[in-house]
Amino acid sequence: MRPRSTAARFALAATVPPVLLGVALLPLLAGCEKRTPGEALYRKHCAHCHGVDGAGNTPAYMGNQWANLLDDAWQSSSGDEYSIATVVREGIFAKMPANSKLSDDEIRLIVDWLYQLRAESQ
Repeated sequence: MRPRSTAARFALAATVPPVLLGVALLPLLAGCEKRTPGEALYRKHCAHCHGVDGAGNTPAYMGNQWANLLDDAWQSSSGDEYSIATVVREGIFAKMPANSKLSDDEIRLIVDWLYQLRAESQ
């Protein structure tokens, strides 16, 4: 049996009622709930090193204690919001790059998200 051509596949898909197509896509859209601005900024600027969940389980930083934002190490070194914002903005020499292009409001949103992320993990 010969495989169908691409045109035939599209023609077949076009005959599926839109309601059924929408129902079929619901499981794919389940994880696409709206993110807060802080989470979106964190994912864009921080998650590649710290992980989406903040645990630091990324290929480049797995096992690096500074990459894990869910343990108490980051709290003991810079526990107040101002200090955490400073680390986000200026980075840590040879450990974390600076994010100097972020505005103060964007950094505040990231810090707020970090506190929320930490609360959810406990």
